[in-house]
Amino acid sequence: MKDYSTYFNQRDVLYFNSASSGIPTKESVLKAQKLLEKLSFEGDIPLETYFSTIENCRKEIAKLINCKQSSIGLVQNTTSSVHIIKNGFSEIKKIIIYGKTFPCTLIPFLKDDRYSVEVIAKNPNNLDRELSKYKKSLVFVDLVDYLTGDIVDLNILLEIVHNRNSIIAVDAIQAAGSVPIDIGKTPVDFLFAGASKWLLGPQGIGFLYIDEQHIDRVVKRNCGWLSLDYKNFDSFENLPEYRMNGSGIEGGTRNFLGITMMGENLKFLNSVGKEEIYSHNLEGIKNIGHMLENFGFLSQNIIEIKTPIISFKTKNTKNFFNYLIEKNVRVSFRDGMVRFAFHIFNNENELSRLKELIERFSF
Repeated sequence: MKDYSTYFNQRDVLYFNSASSGIPTKESVLKAQKLLEKLSFEGDIPLETYFSTIENCRKEIAKLINCKQSSIGLVQNTTSSVHIIKNGFSEIKKIIIYGKTFPCTLIPFLKDDRYSVEVIAKNPNNLDRELSKYKKSLVFVDLVDYLTGDIVDLNILLEIVHNRNSIIAVDAIQAAGSVPIDIGKTPVDFLFAGASKWLLGPQGIGFLYIDEQHIDRVVKRNCGWLSLDYKNFDSFENLPEYRMNGSGIEGGTRNFLGITMMGENLKFLNSVGKEEIYSHNLEGIKNIGHMLENFGFLSQNIIEIKTPIISFKTKNTKNFFNYLIEKNVRVSFRDGMVRFAFHIFNNENELSRLKELIERFSF
């Protein structure tokens, strides 16, 4: 296992919690510090720097998921992506949530009586049967389960949804930056993720991929004053045309600090390569699984593990979680389980230290 920890600030804690929050690279933190310092003295950023930084970030996103740069819009978070999609297809009243997902995709529709929302079990036959009842539906899918680490087969779901004249929107926040994504091979309608987890941060910034066929309607229904193609802000007498690409959903003031950091973190991830990241992460999470397998239930079969998230349950799970926190190990307690996540900044030394701590705990 190659050690990438030198690209990150040295930590005292053992951090196995990327499924909750990511750790930024040293370079992204440095870029943020320089930006804040510049703003504190000059109060503004040259437009050339402003626009180039935004487009460089967009380029890195497109490279990560293998899509056109023009199909990427920058958003605040995953919830804002759900609302953008919702606005784009407000005439579709049937919403299908595929499986027990993270609440992000459910809550925006739950109290809106204009919609009928159905949460169905993760089974392709169930999905096809439910879609057959309606003329057109909007289907939301979590690519990777936030608790178990299970991953769906997008190719199967994509075929079912499109054969039923429906739209598929993929929440990839637990996949982007960790599990390889290839829009060229799985041409979903929408795919979105916040930067706060596997993309190494920070919070308050993310992206939404929009298939070309939907860009016109989505931009028109989610536009703001900054959706226009300004070259400068010298005059607002004659307004420029709308940007009819993914950036058109960026209707108001952007999170430039977040974009700066996200772009730098993505640059690092792309330099390592998504296949190398995936291999590194799976090796690490398998090691953690082997440490725990004799003491309780694991959410993934270690032999067939497909994502770097694994959750563990034993007869005294909360005590085990509290013990880890006390020993300066950062993990999450979710739905009665202790969730571990392994990412590119984790290394073999950290695995050895974790193993020692686990062996000392009385299960």
